[in-house]
Amino acid sequence: MSLLDFIYVAPMLMLAASGLVVLILGTIADRFPKGRLAHLLPPDYLSVALMVPTVIMAAFALWAAVRFAPLQLFELLPTRNPLILIDPFAAFFGLIAALGTLVVMVMSLDYFAERTRHRTEYFALLLFATCAILLVAASTDLLMIYLSLEFLSLSSYVLAAYWKDDSRSSEAGIKYFLFGAVSSAVMLYGMSMLYGLTNSTNLADIASALGRGDVLSVRAAWVAVIMVLAGLGFKLALVPFHLWAPDTYEGAPTPITAWLSVASKAAGLAVATRFLLVAIPLESGVNWYAVLIVLSAASMTLGNLVAITQKNVKRMLAYSSIAQVGYMLVGVLAAATAHNPLPAVRAGDLTVSAATSGMPNYGLAGLLIYAASYLFMNLGAFAVVIALERKSGSSDLEAFRGLMRRAPFLAGSLVVFFLSLAGIPPTAGFLGKLYVFASAIQTTRTDLLVLAIIAVANSVISVYYYFNVVRLMFMHEAEGGTPVAASKPLLAAIVVLLVLTIGICLAAGPVIRLAQAAVL
Repeated sequence: MSLLDFIYVAPMLMLAASGLVVLILGTIADRFPKGRLAHLLPPDYLSVALMVPTVIMAAFALWAAVRFAPLQLFELLPTRNPLILIDPFAAFFGLIAALGTLVVMVMSLDYFAERTRHRTEYFALLLFATCAILLVAASTDLLMIYLSLEFLSLSSYVLAAYWKDDSRSSEAGIKYFLFGAVSSAVMLYGMSMLYGLTNSTNLADIASALGRGDVLSVRAAWVAVIMVLAGLGFKLALVPFHLWAPDTYEGAPTPITAWLSVASKAAGLAVATRFLLVAIPLESGVNWYAVLIVLSAASMTLGNLVAITQKNVKRMLAYSSIAQVGYMLVGVLAAATAHNPLPAVRAGDLTVSAATSGMPNYGLAGLLIYAASYLFMNLGAFAVVIALERKSGSSDLEAFRGLMRRAPFLAGSLVVFFLSLAGIPPTAGFLGKLYVFASAIQTTRTDLLVLAIIAVANSVISVYYYFNVVRLMFMHEAEGGTPVAASKPLLAAIVVLLVLTIGICLAAGPVIRLAQAAVL
């Protein structure tokens, strides 16, 4: 393996090795007298220390993928198509997942210190789950996609139910597991149908078979794609596969809720985009395009309308995340108007086709910008919720009354994060929505223009429930009036997320160029 190849795979290797190191050290720590090993190498701070170089290597992997040819791993004979393709698209989502996990680990340092002895397992599971996300983003074969998603899901189920003595956490884990098991079975059946119809599990080979019309039944292929979409829709919490999300978000430990809302969603978004745009060309007659328009409109509309009625901020953010994914799908739909907008590997060669028009297609670039923006603004909102929850023991709306007088910095930070989630300038959310919605308008297609109008209207609706929390923080007196102070690690995370949420919009040039380079 060359040095360049190592740069590509280093983040995955480091995550897997770090998880094993943390788990082994945590297991043998009790055998040392007076807990000296646990004192010298605490699992939480050790995990953060190991995660920092992993994020750096993920950034190098993105640089290498943009600068050089993508890395193909585990090529299948006779077509020599790879199981794993580390291209700029996969590396970008890998960096997002690694960054999100690092921030969540910092947010978890004090949160878990007082409530559980099982910190070792918690941080090890986060490391393993993040490794699974990187594998998912780079998978170009149905078998690899399924195995990576299951690796991620099993870790997520345990993390969601991590408070063993809390009935709400147990309920969150059970609902998450039951919905996940059913959706996984449906998705696997759809994948098996695709294999039976095309005689391949590789995405490029499936696209070739469908493009040539070399399938027994286009209707059967359409059913198979819908079944796969149902499984991926569960990971994304798309309507109508979203029913698990509100209860799981409310009952799970808040850092895990934050992680599920960004890192886990990044995995679903990456694999759904690659599957649809690479494996199922619209010319094949499998009209997933119309289905995705309906899912996008339904997700953003139902998510925003139901969020208005929520009395718990974690549930409100759960429905908000459903709506946010609906916005992101607009970018996928805009990208679908181009021929093969993602690199498709055939016979070992990388081929990238341009858009049908002379203008560049900004759909995928907007999707990546939005995904990065969503990472910072959503984690920032959850960080403030964690700070208040640790003090008051509640994440209900009433707990936010008078927060401006009890914790001015936290209240002001939450306002900025809500502004960004609503898409108001000068924030990262505004830049993400601007690019995604503009990509839909740029296509000049009537259906996407209507979808963009629906998205803008829903963005206006979201302002109501975000600023309902702001109203409680600034215009109401707190009953207790006890000051709220965030821990130093949590405060540092909020400051960094605040700077990035504003900085991405104010210094948009490098971010836009990076996103465009990741899909061209």
